[in-house]
Amino acid sequence: MKTIPQEILTNILARLPAKSIGRCRCVSKPWCHLLSEPHFIKAHLDLTKEFMDNERITLISSVSNTLFSTSITHHSSAEITSLATELSFVVAPDFWTEGMPSCDGLILIGNDANKRLLVNSTTNKTRELTVSPYALDPHGSFTMYGLGYDHVSDDYKVVTLSYYDTDNEYEPDCTEMFVNVYSVRNGTWKQAESSPYDHAVGHLVSGVFVGGFIHWLASRTSDYSSAIVRFDLTEEKFSELPAPSSVDGENFVLNRLAVLGGCLCMSPSNSQKETEIWVMKEYGVEQSWSKLLVVDQKASEFRPLMLISDQREVVMVKDEETVVEKLVVYNLDSATFKDITIQGAGDEFQVGGSFIETLVSPYYNDESRRV
Repeated sequence: MKTIPQEILTNILARLPAKSIGRCRCVSKPWCHLLSEPHFIKAHLDLTKEFMDNERITLISSVSNTLFSTSITHHSSAEITSLATELSFVVAPDFWTEGMPSCDGLILIGNDANKRLLVNSTTNKTRELTVSPYALDPHGSFTMYGLGYDHVSDDYKVVTLSYYDTDNEYEPDCTEMFVNVYSVRNGTWKQAESSPYDHAVGHLVSGVFVGGFIHWLASRTSDYSSAIVRFDLTEEKFSELPAPSSVDGENFVLNRLAVLGGCLCMSPSNSQKETEIWVMKEYGVEQSWSKLLVVDQKASEFRPLMLISDQREVVMVKDEETVVEKLVVYNLDSATFKDITIQGAGDEFQVGGSFIETLVSPYYNDESRRV
C-alpha cells in the first residue's frame, strides 16, 4: 500500500470538522503528531474561516447557570429546531457583559468577579488568566473586555478597558479610561496608553474583533458626539472608524456592534418596527456601509448574531423584555421570520454570542498544551 504524501494528507484532513480531527489523532502516533503541529492547526483555521459553515452560538441557562452551545442551519419548515450541547468542562460564566468575546474558536468568559477563562469549547481546553497587576479595584470600577488576534506578533490578546465608578467616593472626578493588554503567547499583562474617548456610555459591552482591531462605540470627549473607535492590536492604540453617513452622529453610541459574515455591523438597541442593520462590506471604507432592513410589526428589539443560507438569512436574538431571550431567523428576501426552538437548554436562557469550531489552543505559546 502506498503511503500518502504528508502534504496531500494535510490538505485532506484540514478540511474535516475540528471534532473529527480529535478522533483522527487516535489513528496513530504519526497522525497525532501531524494533526497537532502548529502549521496544521493554522491550515485548518484558514479553511474554517473561509467556509464559515460551523459557526455555533453560546447559551447560558437562566435557571441552572449552565453553559451550552448550539448550531443553526437553514430549514425549509416554518420552525427551526436545534439541539443544545452542554459545555460541562467549564463553570458557566456570570453574564458580566453583553456577549462573550470570541476569536478563532477561543471564547473569553468569567465565572466570578476576579477570574477570567479563555476556553476552546471544541477541544475542551481551558486556561485561567492571571489577574492584571494594573487592574482597578472591581468594587469601585467598571471593566469591558475584548479578544482578538495580532497577525504581526502571531499572538492572541485580551484587552480590558476600565474606568472608575464616578459615584466612587475615593475617585469622584476620575474619568480616565485605563487599557490593559494580555498576551496569550507570553502569558503576561502590560498597560497600554489610556483611551482618549469616553467609554462610559451605558451598559457594559464586549469589544468586537474585525480586521485586526477590537471595536467599541464611545463618545468623543471634545463634544460628546458618537464614534466607532477601534483598538489596534499591533500598535496598541485607539483610532476612529467611519460610521454610516446617514446615521445620527450624536445618538448612535446607543447602538450595538457585532460581526455578520466576517464584517463589522451596527444595529440599534431599542425596539422599533423597522430595524436598520448597517454592515461594513469592505473594512475601513465608509462607502461600503450597506443597510439591511428588518421589518417587524410588533416593534421588537433584535440583536444580530450570524448569517446562514448564503448570507440571506440573519440569526438574531429577540428581546422579550424578561430574563428570557429567544432566537429567530429573518429572511432578507421574503422579510419573514422563523422561530428557533432550542432543545436541551431549558426554556429560559441568555445568548452569549457566536464562535467557530477550531483547534486553536488557549495555551498558544506552549507546544505541550496545543492539543
